[in-house]
Amino acid sequence: MLPRLNGKDLEGNISPYIKLVKKGVAGFILFGGRLDAVRDGLSELQKRASIPLIIASDLERGLGQQVEGGTVFPWAMAFGSALKKGIDPKILKNAFRAITLEAKWAGINLIFAPVLDINSNPANPIIATRAFGEGPEIVSRLGAMMIKEIQKEGLMACGKHFPGHGDTSMDSHLALPLIEKDLKGLERFELKPFKAAIKMKVKTIMTGHLKVPALDPSGLPVTLSKKTICYLRRRMSFKGLIITDALNMAGLSMPEEKAAVLALKAGANILLHPSEPDKLAAYLKRQKIHVGESLLKKTREGLLKVKAPLRPPSYKEHAVLAHEIALKAIRTEGEIGRLKGRTVIILADEPERLGTFISLIRKKVKRKPLINPSGKLPSGDILAVVFSAPRAWHPPSEGLKENIKRLSALNPLWLSFGNPYLIYEERNKILTYSDSEEMQREMINLIGKKYV
Repeated sequence: MLPRLNGKDLEGNISPYIKLVKKGVAGFILFGGRLDAVRDGLSELQKRASIPLIIASDLERGLGQQVEGGTVFPWAMAFGSALKKGIDPKILKNAFRAITLEAKWAGINLIFAPVLDINSNPANPIIATRAFGEGPEIVSRLGAMMIKEIQKEGLMACGKHFPGHGDTSMDSHLALPLIEKDLKGLERFELKPFKAAIKMKVKTIMTGHLKVPALDPSGLPVTLSKKTICYLRRRMSFKGLIITDALNMAGLSMPEEKAAVLALKAGANILLHPSEPDKLAAYLKRQKIHVGESLLKKTREGLLKVKAPLRPPSYKEHAVLAHEIALKAIRTEGEIGRLKGRTVIILADEPERLGTFISLIRKKVKRKPLINPSGKLPSGDILAVVFSAPRAWHPPSEGLKENIKRLSALNPLWLSFGNPYLIYEERNKILTYSDSEEMQREMINLIGKKYV
């Protein structure tokens, strides 16, 4: 099992995790914490383990996505956009290496990335900008590049979410999505990035909580489907660890204990994020579930060969790299026209994430910006600033979507700091794939020049 590890607990409440280590837990999935405390705490846990623990974390955007003090890179779709616009691939390769070096310094040895989903459905609420793009070629290329850089340093990459979560309109944290393609369609599209990842010898693959009748007509989620895992092993020749997506997600639509039994019988090697690991372990023991652990043990023993870094990475250089990619990724569509005199309207479920932009724009415009207006909309030219990012359990709110629909009738100029699919059908727009302070300032500078 890889239960949850709250990084903040490493500053004073580490004993529950030490107890799990002594009981033989395989490792943890890390969420949050400060860098120095995380590094020290993970080191302490490793000292208590007889063989190295697997320390995993969702670092699709780099260490800073989880750990305070790490670098936050733009969304994966920024990498795809930058590549299409001609950025030197070496810059992207350096970014993947930067993510790896920061993870390694923190004590993380399994990065839950790359996302190998292809975002082919604009209504997808959970993948969107987490995907490198909308086609198999760019996702395969960048996914393989990321895997290579992660695993060159001795860490493990994880391709997710098999067999592809891109063509859904549901969040599997909330419900079980259905993929209705036939097997040939999957092999021509969704499965291509996973084939490229396996060719690159990716160490782990995460199964998605997805209903895929082409792989298993029974209706079982992929995570629990022996037929699907056999396909991954035999037809696709995957030799590494198979990890379930989180057991606490509603997409499984059954108690965690039952899901865990089915997942292990299907061939999963690791159960991710059990809500109550002790309770689940006791249940599995009563059920006399015995699964082969040789691959997991061999993988953990292999971590002994990973050399600890002698010095911290250059966070300043990595921040510059992240901003360079974010800038190159910016796209404009339609007629941008003039910005002077426009009323600024902010549409966001989390407007505090645009705090820098909001505070600076107030100094640029005569009229106070409107934030999520509920009443009558102003007349005249409008700059509509939209922010929404894919977030587990929290799809874009109906209020946000309704406000976008209301504004659409007024034909504003759109500026997006996150998910571009919310304004997919709009004509005139500036698309960014980052809500970093630097990007917010960059957009203010652009507006400032247009106001002069």
